[in-house]
Formats: sequence, C-alpha cells, structure tokens
Amino acid sequence: MKVLIIDEEFPYPLNSGKRIRSFQLARALSCYHEIHYLGYGDPTSESFIALEKATLHPTAVPPPDRNQSGIKFYIRLAGNLFSSLPYIVTSHITERYKQKLKDLQRIEKFDLIICEWSPYAIFLREVPNTKSIVVAHNIEASIWQRYRDNETNPIKKMYISHQYKKVEAFEKSAFLWSSGATAVSKPEAETIEGYGVTYETAVIDNGVDLEYFTPMKTESRPHHLVFSGSMDWRPNQDAAIYFVKEILPIIKSTYSDASITLVGRRPPDKIVALAEHDSVEVTGTVDDVRPYVNSASAYVVPLRIGGGSRLKILEAMAMEKPVISTSVGAEGLEVSDNTHLLLA
Repeated sequence: MKVLIIDEEFPYPLNSGKRIRSFQLARALSCYHEIHYLGYGDPTSESFIALEKATLHPTAVPPPDRNQSGIKFYIRLAGNLFSSLPYIVTSHITERYKQKLKDLQRIEKFDLIICEWSPYAIFLREVPNTKSIVVAHNIEASIWQRYRDNETNPIKKMYISHQYKKVEAFEKSAFLWSSGATAVSKPEAETIEGYGVTYETAVIDNGVDLEYFTPMKTESRPHHLVFSGSMDWRPNQDAAIYFVKEILPIIKSTYSDASITLVGRRPPDKIVALAEHDSVEVTGTVDDVRPYVNSASAYVVPLRIGGGSRLKILEAMAMEKPVISTSVGAEGLEVSDNTHLLLA
C-alpha cells in the first residue's frame, strides 16, 4: 500500500519515547509498504535527512510558533478560552499544513493515512474519503486529568480543568473520525472502544532493542539514582521536581551520599535550577543515555502524570537495573510489584 503518516514533527533524533516508537514502527512498515511522512520541520534538518535515508519520503511544512514562554504564548492561551477545541489542537492547526495534506493526497492517492498523534486527527477531515488510523501514544484526556489533580495553583487548576474537558470531548470525536486506532496497552484500547467506535482497537506494545540496551561492564556508583526522559515534556518536569524536593531528602536522611542524575533534552530553567542541590546533576540533551543509566545503582520513575507505557522502564530492565516507579509510571506494562520492579 501507499501510506501517509501525519505528525507534529519528524521523529528524529531518537531521544524521546514517542520518537523512538514512531521512527522504528514507520521504518518497519517501509519494508512492506511505500511510506510517506508529513510533519512540521525544515527540509535541511538532521531529522528530515534521517527520514530520507530511511526511505520514509518526508515532506516538511514550516512550523507555527509553539514557543511556550513569553507574552505571545499567554495571549494564545487566553485566546483558546473562546475555542471549542483544546490548545493542544489549535496550536498545531495551520492552513499550510491542511493544504499540503490535500495536495499530497491528490498527487499520491494514498491508500491509508496514519495519524501519529491524536490531536492531528483534526486534519483527517481534510481527506474524508481516505481510510485512516489514529495512533494513541497516550489517552490525552487522562494526562490532562492528572495535570488538574496535581496542580495546586487555583488559577492554573481552573484553566487546566477547562482544557481537560475540551481534550476529553475532542478525543471522543477524533477516534470516531478514523477507520481504526492503535494503543500501547489493553486498558487504553478499552478506553478508546468505550468512546463508541465501530472497530477493534489494536494493541501494539512498546519494545526495546536488546542489542543496543545491554548490561555494561563498568561499575555503578553506590546510592546513585537516574531518571531519564524528555525534559521539555511537562509530566517529566513534574516528576523531576517532585522527586528532588520531596523524595530525595527522605532518602538522604538514611543515605547521606545519595544522588541523582536527571537526563533529558531541552530542560527548562526550573529543571536546570534543580542542579543547585549538591546531590543533583542535570545533563540536558545527551547523545547516549546508556552510560548514565549504567552509572546508577537504581533507575527511578517518579511520574505522577502520564499515559501509555514507559519505554524508559524497558530500557532500564534491559540493562539489568533495578527499577523503582510510581504506579502511574509503570502503567501499561505487564509488571508486578516486588517481582519485576518496586512500586512506591
């Protein structure tokens, strides 16, 4: 078949769970089908070139301003109050993306469109007569519900609650617009089917490259912990701050030399500031996460907000590191407390 994948970006470099999953599954599909990839980005970028080399036929659209700071960002947030669509949808909609999608379909006549993130299902209405699949890396409404439940600022909590309701309403509609859907776990597939769709949602579990993530021979540091994840994603930011401020002091009351390294791309100032603690290191973007995981005595996943399933846990297990996670962090994986990991 001739397949078009639509996404917010080109999934490269492979430094986030979503990018790893999207790139590897697309590359595997390309062994059997002709794959094209439409995303916001630059045709001269490393990510675009990587997809070309993988024969994924990328098409780039100039991205909108999605900077999450400054006066323009807050104006956009305020403007969204008057939209029936959530901000995670309106911030990605552009006429140029719509037009490029329609142009590609007219020229290439795709048999199937794969929507690689549920907010992009809004674009499926531009090609109503083409079969489509919406990929659920998470149930977005669940993430926003947890944003709301963990927010203590009353003004932010009110805004997040408003967004949660809109995300939930949009998501219920989005899966009805498509011909099919995939999820990363059975509970999330059941959630999608509860929206009243007429198809069976396929579960495609997350996996890990066991040739790449293997135990290393060098010794780990005593009482040293590691947490990795894209630090430009709010759930990971919340987890890092929560652990450093509320959990690490408890550990240090018993192990005074306890320390943690926070590994992940594009950390904002509030995450960088955590390194002011003597026991905390913030790396920012790294080329290879494995040496950091290997240096730790244990891998922690202090997530309070999230959905889908955590590739990071599978990576740590593949490197034979003990894992301590919240119940939210371990969701979507068939693991048992005190058997495969510790839940706290």
